[in-house]
Amino acid sequence: MSQEKKLSPYKVMTSILTNYKPTKEEKLSINSFFLCRWLSNSDRAIHISNTINRYYKEIPVDIQYDFVKGVLIEGGIRYIKYAKKEEEPIKTIQNISKFYNISIDNAKQYYSLMDEQEKYKFEHIYDGIEG
Repeated sequence: MSQEKKLSPYKVMTSILTNYKPTKEEKLSINSFFLCRWLSNSDRAIHISNTINRYYKEIPVDIQYDFVKGVLIEGGIRYIKYAKKEEEPIKTIQNISKFYNISIDNAKQYYSLMDEQEKYKFEHIYDGIEG
C-alpha cells in the first residue's frame, strides 16, 4: 500500500479553486466556519458564504465544498437574464391612436403590423401641427 500525503484542511478548502478532487474524508476535515470566513474575502463568494452560514447545520460540509466548487469554478453566481422590455415609440403609437381614433392598445397592434415606411409617416404626421 502506498501512503498518500494527506492535505491539511486549509489546503483542501482552498483546492476549491483548483482541479484537485479531494476524498470525502478530506472534505469532512474542513471546518464550516473557516470555509465561510475564507469565502467572505471574495466579492464573488460572499453570497455563497452567507447561504452556507445560515444553513451550515443542515448541509454536510462535503456538500458545502461541492456546492462552492461548482459555483465558483463555473464562473461565479449566475442570475437568470430576463429579456429586456422593448421600448415602443410612444409618439408614433399616440399618433396612430389619434389618426384612427382608436385606443392605445389597438394602436400598438396596428404599429406591430406596419412596415418601416408607414411607421415613419405616423411618427411625423403631426409635426408642426398643433391640436
